[in-house]
Amino acid sequence: MSRIADFRSDTVTRPTARMIEAMASAQVGDDVLGDDPTVMRLESTFAAMFGKEAAIFLPSGTMGNQCAVAAHIVPGEEVIVEANAHISKYEGGALARIAGAHNCMIQGERGMLPLPDLARAFRAPSVHFPRTGLVCVEQTHLMSGGCIVPLEYLQEVKGMAAHHGVPVHMDGARLWNAQAETGVSFEEYGSVSDSISVSLCKGLSCPVGSMLIGDGAYIERARRVRKWMGGGMRQAGYLAACGLVALEETLPLISEDNARCRRLSVAALGLDGLNMAQETVDTNVLFLEVTDSAIDAPMLESELAERGVMTLALGPRLLRFVTHRGIIDADVEHAVRALQSILS
Repeated sequence: MSRIADFRSDTVTRPTARMIEAMASAQVGDDVLGDDPTVMRLESTFAAMFGKEAAIFLPSGTMGNQCAVAAHIVPGEEVIVEANAHISKYEGGALARIAGAHNCMIQGERGMLPLPDLARAFRAPSVHFPRTGLVCVEQTHLMSGGCIVPLEYLQEVKGMAAHHGVPVHMDGARLWNAQAETGVSFEEYGSVSDSISVSLCKGLSCPVGSMLIGDGAYIERARRVRKWMGGGMRQAGYLAACGLVALEETLPLISEDNARCRRLSVAALGLDGLNMAQETVDTNVLFLEVTDSAIDAPMLESELAERGVMTLALGPRLLRFVTHRGIIDADVEHAVRALQSILS
């Protein structure tokens, strides 16, 4: 089989030729000592993009989120988070383990906490209750199928949190996909959050890395947290160079990933035995419910793999496809033909 269509995640993307060249020629220093010029350039670039004072380069998205929380709160404070948010559901319990956070999880819809429920979640001062220390939002919201959380809603959340003196952190791992659809500027997203984490190794196709962006004193606290988490890297400029290339080369292509996901969803819904397990396809994530009684999601995942299509089963009936730079139009067509051959 000459080509594998890998829809498992946008984390499977590979660096471009330009990124490899940039790595080979990067000027480097020692980032832990604060003198790697390529890292410093990447951090200042991202800070300016989001209208913030500073940024920090981290090895992974999980470290970016957990570093963000630990720099905002003190152990024992409460973090308000949507019940299916990545930061609490898919990061190994790190909110409790690393930040010592007490979670207040609220069931949302399309990644949005109902505003009346959010209003009630802010704790009154009392020795009997944990102090409300942070609100977390996610853009795009993975478990709702990569849905876009509207800017107007994020503005409401920021205003409500600010009224209570509580900061807002945005897990923006796939913020690029939302921005490509909405046209909302990165600076506007920065205005509705006190800190933002974004991934370089998903849609942007870098091999490693995430950024955490915020104001200067906050990022200095985040540097201390990164240190005791073991996230300080030495000649990190070799990796940071890819992020600078991505802003010019792969960021402008994100809308193509979203469009391919929509095309895949339309074709898949014409097949018996499948339903869409999300309201809309906003960006690059598609969840399909396997309704055919003769096959379940893990079986369908295995059958697709034999035909050169890699997906991810997330339970007995849920199958996930994610489009990215490594997926081309022919891969979408191949995936549909493979589904047809299995379900017919």
